[in-house]
Amino acid sequence: MVSIFLVASAISFPDCDAQELQPGMYATTATTELVSGPPRIFQDKDCITAQDIASGLTKVGIESDSDCKAQNLTKGGGKITYRLSCEESGDKHAVDVVGTYSADSFNFTIKSVGKNPQYRSLKINGKRIGACK
Repeated sequence: MVSIFLVASAISFPDCDAQELQPGMYATTATTELVSGPPRIFQDKDCITAQDIASGLTKVGIESDSDCKAQNLTKGGGKITYRLSCEESGDKHAVDVVGTYSADSFNFTIKSVGKNPQYRSLKINGKRIGACK
């Protein structure tokens, strides 16, 4: 399954209408709506570096043995959308990501694409809580 931070991984791009996400420690809450069973909520803290932001954050949080690529990226006005296509241990899957961001927060909704999704949707909210430690 795509890690929680992966969803937040492509949120920072400069544009004229919104401020770029700032590096730092972010408190994240992820709510997963599963195909079956009750929703699951996960909380974590993630360090987002200037290097992560400069690279588009498309590899942060992805398992080292996976091959994930962001496609059809659009951004502007504090909004971003893209499709993330991954292959992990021979398993191919894709998710569509729709999000908003500001200098110190982000909100993303991720939906599985294709047959036999692992989850219906994943919502991730993050708020900057300070510098990375």
